[in-house]
Amino acid sequence: MGVLYGLNYLQDNRLAMQEDTFQSTEQKINELNTEAWSIRVSNSIRALELSEEAVKLATGNNYAKGMAEGLRTLGFSLIRISRHEEALGHLGKSLELFGQLNNTEGQSDVYEYLGIIQRSFGNYEASLDLLFKSLELRQLSNYSEGESLSLYHLGVTYRYLGNYEQALDYFQKSLAVTRSKNYWVSESYTINNIGLIYFETGNYTNALEYFYQSLAIRRKSGDKWGEAGCLDNIGFCLFKTEQYEQATDFCKQALEISESINDKKGQGNSLFHLGNIYEHSGNFEMAFDCYISSLKIRQQISDKKGEAEIILFLAELYTNKNFNENNSEKAFALMNDALQIGNEIKANDLLCKIHYGLYEVYKKDKQYEKALAQFEIYFNTEQEVNNAAAKQKILNLEISHRVEKSRQEAEIYKLRNIELANLYEEIKNQKEKVESTLSELKSTQSQLIQTEKMASLGELTAGIAHEIQNPLNFVNNFSEVSAELVDEMNIEMDNGNNEEAKLIAYDLKENLEKINHHGKRAGDIVKGMLQHSRTSTGVKEPTNINALADEYLRLSYHGLRAKDKSFNAEIKTDFDAAIRKINIIPQDVGRVLLNLFNNAFYAVNQQKNRNLNSYEPTISVSTKKTDNHVIITVSDNGNGIPQNIVDKIFQPFFTTKPTGQGTGLGLSLSYDIVKAHGGEIKVETKENVGTEFIITLPVT
Repeated sequence: MGVLYGLNYLQDNRLAMQEDTFQSTEQKINELNTEAWSIRVSNSIRALELSEEAVKLATGNNYAKGMAEGLRTLGFSLIRISRHEEALGHLGKSLELFGQLNNTEGQSDVYEYLGIIQRSFGNYEASLDLLFKSLELRQLSNYSEGESLSLYHLGVTYRYLGNYEQALDYFQKSLAVTRSKNYWVSESYTINNIGLIYFETGNYTNALEYFYQSLAIRRKSGDKWGEAGCLDNIGFCLFKTEQYEQATDFCKQALEISESINDKKGQGNSLFHLGNIYEHSGNFEMAFDCYISSLKIRQQISDKKGEAEIILFLAELYTNKNFNENNSEKAFALMNDALQIGNEIKANDLLCKIHYGLYEVYKKDKQYEKALAQFEIYFNTEQEVNNAAAKQKILNLEISHRVEKSRQEAEIYKLRNIELANLYEEIKNQKEKVESTLSELKSTQSQLIQTEKMASLGELTAGIAHEIQNPLNFVNNFSEVSAELVDEMNIEMDNGNNEEAKLIAYDLKENLEKINHHGKRAGDIVKGMLQHSRTSTGVKEPTNINALADEYLRLSYHGLRAKDKSFNAEIKTDFDAAIRKINIIPQDVGRVLLNLFNNAFYAVNQQKNRNLNSYEPTISVSTKKTDNHVIITVSDNGNGIPQNIVDKIFQPFFTTKPTGQGTGLGLSLSYDIVKAHGGEIKVETKENVGTEFIITLPVT
């Protein structure tokens, strides 16, 4: 007993340790995801590292929530460093996991990020569709911070479409939400984008006002990424108004911060803008250095278009007479490099600039024929660019109109749905009433099943009591006789009759052996009955079906005898000795057999009570092995089952017994148990002749 307890303790302790380890890992994943999410805006590189670690741990531990949240932050962080294709894969998996978890907030975040990616690809209609999905989910779940971000990004996409009116409308809606809740992220980004609209329309004074507002919020909140972006915007805006000294200062601040957070794209932008400032202020050497540094970064991040644009500026610099390294050959070489890139990426707007640049260089070099040829290419390309721009503008307007029309139709549909609200509420109330009634029925069903089990338990107990009574009677009788023999032996010993005393002692020993024999017999009966009447484990085990049937037959018979001492019946058995142990759940199959035996004895007892002449109640039980099955047959010569109800006997709650004597669940449960074993149970009956139940079980 001590060893078994020790093994159980060690096993329980090991399971507890495994559970603690799992919970500890899960907690660590949650902590990593929480930290990554909280700094995703202020420190995207660190957020990327933390979320990668969280995803790796969550994947290894099959922790869906940790994977979904980690992939969401990982996708956002990759967007921040322009790795959109990679982000797309992670976000797709995150959306799937959030869907499985029924997490609408997580789904809305992913829809937003997917909308950003589609915008970066130039798929503006898809971007709007995804962002509106995000907005709808957030409004339904009262996720107000997310709502402000969805409104902000809708404004950004409309700005890309050139629909500044719609863009400003969504920006104002975003500000209304974010200022009421003090959400600094969406507020700072929205204000910055309003500044960009003013910048793009040439209103630099208003643009600066909004850029400064956004900068103050981002500095206060520790958003280094956003701070660098605002500083660069301010610097370039000041450059446009020819405030070169201040412009240089702001772009340098932006560059310093971008370097500290390893924002390559931000570094490239600031260096390019510094090059513009230095070039226009006459510091050509510094401009050259900035362009070269920006060019290297563009090449590192595979920004082909940005790379070609910087090459154009470098080429123009080489043609400037005031530049110490003035060299037309280098200018031509750079222009050709830019031309190769332009043709490779098929960017007509870029090719237009390149051909015009070549025209300028050839003209300065007095190669007028080549200059004229380049001007003609430039002119034709510009026409294509203008035509494409006009078509794109029309397309953008169509997209805006189509999306807005779709939104209006959705609103109309929503209003129509409101008209159905009362009807829906009525249906809902009716459904609740039906569910309540169903719940009551299920409760009644559970009570009836329990009643059936208790009835079976009572019959089983009566059978056990009767079985054990015989050996106990022997024990009691031999004990009384042995006590009398002890008294006789003492008398003979007192009288000195040792030989007679020895004979009595011999008889006494025989009695004790008989007591021991019948005591063991009683113990075996109890052990056997407990073995087959204990609660089902649901695990199949090798079982002697003949022994099982024999035991439950006797238990059923003695259970009925315990209720009615006058009852007697002839029992016939025919067990196939060739049947080896088969894999079944013995407790469950035992209940099936007990139910069939009880029904059989009940049937013959009812027939007997009809006072039929020469009627002999008879129960027959047989087993037989076929190729792959064991067949158990239980038959009686009772009153049979009427043909009009044979098809109903396996239905739950159907019974032919008088009220209070049966629940109608015995055969229904038996049917389910046999089916669960992959077997079959069927009945053959003839009214006033008898009934035969046939169980077929697979041999496994």
